[in-house]
Amino acid sequence: MKTAKLIKFASFERDEAGKVIKVNPGAFRYDDDPIPEVGDEEVLLRVLSFGICASDIQIYHGMHKSVTEDKLPRVMGHEVSCVIEKLGRNVTGFSVGEKVAVEPQVYCGKCYPCISGRFNVCEHLEVMGVHRDGFNTEYYACHTKYLHKVPQDMSVDHITVVEPLSVGVGSIKRSRKFKGGNVVVVGAGTIGNCVAQAAKGLGAGKVMVTDINQDKLDYALECGIDYAVNTRNISLKEAIEQTYGIQKADVIVDCVAAPPVFQTILEATRPDSEVILTGNYKADVSLFIPQIQRREVSLIGHMMYVREDYQDAIRLLYEGKINTEKFISQRWEFDEYPKAFEFADAHPLDYMKMIVHVSDL
Repeated sequence: MKTAKLIKFASFERDEAGKVIKVNPGAFRYDDDPIPEVGDEEVLLRVLSFGICASDIQIYHGMHKSVTEDKLPRVMGHEVSCVIEKLGRNVTGFSVGEKVAVEPQVYCGKCYPCISGRFNVCEHLEVMGVHRDGFNTEYYACHTKYLHKVPQDMSVDHITVVEPLSVGVGSIKRSRKFKGGNVVVVGAGTIGNCVAQAAKGLGAGKVMVTDINQDKLDYALECGIDYAVNTRNISLKEAIEQTYGIQKADVIVDCVAAPPVFQTILEATRPDSEVILTGNYKADVSLFIPQIQRREVSLIGHMMYVREDYQDAIRLLYEGKINTEKFISQRWEFDEYPKAFEFADAHPLDYMKMIVHVSDL
């Protein structure tokens, strides 16, 4: 894969224009766009900071299945903390100067999943920053239905990581067995760490994280995870048996999304256990159906989060039940944004969550 050319923007001064960063095929472009007008049901948001997700890096490198070259340029960004600058004339329940979290799922509201409250699997789902322009900008006009209230003394960092933590919350809540049960999270990266911490915060019994990156395993232990096992040294099946004994794992969450790893997960299951598929698979996986059917192993798909998951994530962060001391591994200023991608390309194992600062309160 050819590494895209990185362009450093000239420093800039704030004026009446909203500044956005668009990604073209293999490069960034910096634009001065007018501050957007707000509709009657919308608010004008000023972006405080945003996180960089693996999907952003995929889009930048032209590897995201939903953002093909003909759909570029795109303003990325879906993990964000904002403050309200202006209210549409029909908006109630929000105030200018109020900090908010934004749920970036754009749903139709008419299909059966939407009607039943499962907006995350809307038949026409889009995501801000992926299928349509997102928050790598100074200002954004947003409908209030996508906003979440947060405690006003909640830190900007915590608001920014509500979105990835919500993925972890939504993942573990897909299980019927996690409360008080033995949970194994395969993959200690950003989402794996979020799943493991969410499991602990929501009442799981003992939680184990596995990976081949020892630094991320060490960090999982610092976050209060009960066990962290390097599967370079032991198979997943053996690690589970040695850690949990005869009960083995009630739930295994796949945050790696690699076909060979998935096979090791199936081999490590016990009868009447659950496998939650949270990692974003890019390749097909072969299944030996009797291994699943005759042992009543439940394969559970997982996609992002519902509104209640967002609210749980906000609560867990605010109550101090999620360790973020090292979760935010690098920080960048808005006009240094391309450096973050350069760093990610050069040091793919040395970051968890990168945050870009846009403006102050």
